[in-house]
Amino acid sequence: MASSAATPDATTGAAQVLVVISEEPVRARAVSALGLRRDLEVTAVASIAEARDLLPEADVLVVDGDLRPKGGYSWLYELREGAEITGIPRPPSLVLTDREDDRFLVEWSSADAWLAKPVDPFALARTVAELVAARATT
Repeated sequence: MASSAATPDATTGAAQVLVVISEEPVRARAVSALGLRRDLEVTAVASIAEARDLLPEADVLVVDGDLRPKGGYSWLYELREGAEITGIPRPPSLVLTDREDDRFLVEWSSADAWLAKPVDPFALARTVAELVAARATT
């Protein structure tokens, strides 16, 4: 797993991507798309509860805005608020939206990037790689 400094794993060179999507078909497509890149190591879970323990190891989050039961936008907002209180930054996040008109929710949640579903697998892999690269330079 990656260090808390959110740099690629020293042993594998791969960045740790945490995919949090409750709908299995959408989660499977995301994992398959991210598997196109050898520089990413993907862990996929179906709930916020499962993701909480894995969050410190993540270099990037991929979250479904319609995550059940609470909602991915709401969770990202909570993570942002928690980061402001604790001073521990949350990893960069990409949210998957149901439609492009959900951009206002993306902005409210402070997600770093977004893609509308159905997601182009190449766009997903490229966007996650861009988030990893941007985090490595900060």
